[in-house]
Amino acid sequence: MLCPHCGRGLVTLDFCDIEVDYCYSCGGIWLDNGEIERLVSGQGDEFLNMEGVNVDEKTRRCPLCGRRMEKVLMGMGDSVVLDRCGAHGIWTDAGELRKILSAACHEGRQSRLIRLLDEMFAARKDSRGCV
Repeated sequence: MLCPHCGRGLVTLDFCDIEVDYCYSCGGIWLDNGEIERLVSGQGDEFLNMEGVNVDEKTRRCPLCGRRMEKVLMGMGDSVVLDRCGAHGIWTDAGELRKILSAACHEGRQSRLIRLLDEMFAARKDSRGCV
C-alpha cells in the first residue's frame, strides 16, 4: 500500500493489537475502518462523531481504492482534521493520531499509547539521521 501523502510504501506495525500502516517517510498513519474507534473507545459518541468539513487542504486519495477522501473533524474542542474513506478507513498526518490520543485517552492508557507513538517517531528520526 502506498502513502496517500508522499507516495512511499507503508509499513504495517502492530500498535496495541491493531495493525496500523505507517509511513516512515512522512510519519502519517493509515487506520482501517473501526481501528481509531478501538483506540479511543470509552470516550463517548461526541468524541467519535466525525463530521465533514470544508478546509483549504490538499485532497488525498484512499490508498486502497484510489477515491478522493473527505475531510472530517474528529474530537471535541481542539478538533483534528482527518482524511476519511467511508469504505476503508482514515489517514492521519504526522502527529495527528498522537494529538487525538492525548485528548481522548484516560491517563493510564494514554501514557502507554503515547509512548508507543513516540518510539515510532523516534525510530523515524533515527533512520533519517536526525537527532
